[in-house]
Parts: sequence; structure tokens; C-alpha cells
Amino acid sequence: MTDRYRHTDLIACTATLFQRAGLDETIAHTVSEILVEADLLGYGTHGLQFVPAYIAGIESGRTATSGEPVILKDNPGALLLDARGLPGQWVVVRALDLALERLIDNGVVCVAVRGSENISCLATYVKRAALRGVMAVLTTSSPGNAVVAPFGGRAPRYSTNPIAIGIPTDGTPILIDTSTSSTTNRMIERTRRSGGRLARDWLVDNTGRPSDDPEAFYDDPPGAILPAGGLDQGHKGFAFAIMVEALTSGLSGGGRAGGMAAVGSNLFLQVIDPQAFGGLEAFRRETGFFAAHCRDTPPLDPDASVRMPGDRAAALYDEQSVSGVALHPEILPRMTPFLEKYDIPLPRPIAS
Repeated sequence: MTDRYRHTDLIACTATLFQRAGLDETIAHTVSEILVEADLLGYGTHGLQFVPAYIAGIESGRTATSGEPVILKDNPGALLLDARGLPGQWVVVRALDLALERLIDNGVVCVAVRGSENISCLATYVKRAALRGVMAVLTTSSPGNAVVAPFGGRAPRYSTNPIAIGIPTDGTPILIDTSTSSTTNRMIERTRRSGGRLARDWLVDNTGRPSDDPEAFYDDPPGAILPAGGLDQGHKGFAFAIMVEALTSGLSGGGRAGGMAAVGSNLFLQVIDPQAFGGLEAFRRETGFFAAHCRDTPPLDPDASVRMPGDRAAALYDEQSVSGVALHPEILPRMTPFLEKYDIPLPRPIAS
């Protein structure tokens, strides 16, 4: 039986770890809260899985440990921020706060950010907006990271370029969170550590042959991740990746063209207030109707009903908030050396 842990215990433990490693207390708590929320929602490769990498960034001095993103350009409905190497969770939460404040006077607010550290699970942020009756779009790219091949190519040229959208409804918010690539760095790393194979041929090796072997990704020269849609429909994933590059590196004004290998991540956030258009009530009525209409579709598999994006995450969040978070088996063992280093006890599982 898998151990379960109170999400509050996981947040407290991780926040203490980040703080002792050097993060400002408020930032440490924000980062921990977002990571644990990712695990609550079932995004097991994008939650506490990141802790070892984040500690390495703090200890090496790469990650800034205090302060705020700096506003470089300020228009009423458009902002450009310099994240200055701060933890991505802190950066996005602050950007979202700024954007929501400005919705009072602007129906749409956009924020471009450059130079952030990794932001982990995008769904956690757009969920916050959707629960406040606001539609949100969030994308990110990593100019110093090249792991995905353009459609028709076999060598890596860009990052996994995820996009998330939070849509309020008259019930469970719709949460879309997907990379524009066939798989993610974290899934490849985890599969490699377990000695397994990917579920599909989501990679091409350095000769251009489709592969489910994580080792192909680490060859010299390296293989690459296929765009979402793979060999047949990968032009679609490639198209969305291009859009993400334009919104993130393009609008932030700094990315691959300048050889900015150390800039971390660039972001684009857009929040939309339905009240500025047809009204929140009408918006929720339409999105709620559409969601119900789709769920009511006769399923291909009689044992698996049609779900809207975010349905499974919402159910997991509710269940794990009460019964405890079922962490992937490798997460706590990978955190343990750092907890021991900073003299922090392991969180205790909930008694069964």
C-alpha cells in the first residue's frame, strides 16, 4: 500500500528545507505550496519531483533567494518583468497578483517575463485565476534548453514549451495543461531512472529513428523529443510551440536569438475578465453548458466516460486533500539526502 501524507505537512517540511537552504521565508512557502498543489492535482512529475534540482540551484547561487521581479515596462494592460533569476513559483504568483489587480481597470491584462527559474506545474496558477472567475492563459519556454525537434527534423531545437488555460464554469473549472511536445524532460528522466521504456515512440534517436528508449535522449549527439502529435500529426504541436516562443521569448525581448543560454525561463501570462465582455454569468453559463454537453457524449469505452480537462485533477485534489497525498515512490527518497543535510525530519505518513 502506498503511503499518504498530509499536504500541510509536506508544505511545511519543504518550506523549511528551502528556507534553510537559503530562500527567503515567504518565497520558500510559496514555492512549496505550488509544488505540493501539483502533487495534489496529480501532476506527479511536476511537483515535489523538482526539489533536488531546486536545492542545487539555490546552493550553487544560480537561483536568487530574495526580492521581487522588476517591472521594466509598464502599460495599463501590459507589463514586462525581469524575474532576476527568482524561483518561478514566486515570479508567477507575483505576476498573477499584478495582473488581477489591474483587471479592475482593464478587461485584459498581459504580462511577459524574462529570466525566471523553472515554474513547475502551470495548472496550479491558472486554477487560481479560474476560481476567481477569471480566464487565464500561461505559457513558458526555456531559451537555454533545446530538447524538441521541429516537425520533420531529428535534432533538438527548442524546449517542451507548455501551455495552460484556466476557464471558469458554473461548476468545476476547465484546466488545460499540456506541453507542445510528445513528452516532457521529467518523464524521460524518471523513466530512465526506473530502467523502463516510454509508453510510445515519443523520441527520435540521432539517426532519425522513432524510439521509446530514454537512452536515445542522452546519446552523443542527443536524440530529440517529437512535437505533440508525433510523426503523423506533429506539425500541430510544432505550430503551438512556435506560438509559445513568440509569446514568451518574443514578447519578453530576450531568448535564443541573443544566445542567452543562462536566462532560465521566459513566461507569458494573460488574464481575461469575462465581466468586461458578455458578463461572468453568461460566460459561466456557456462554458458550463459546453462542459456538460461534452461529458454527456456516449463514450467509446462504456467503462470510461468523457471527461473535461481538469475533471480528474479536481477529483484527485478533493480526495487527496482529505485522505493524504500519494507521492510517487521515488520522490521522498530523492528528497531525503537534503532533509538529512539540513536536519529536517521526514514527514510522517498518515496512519492507515
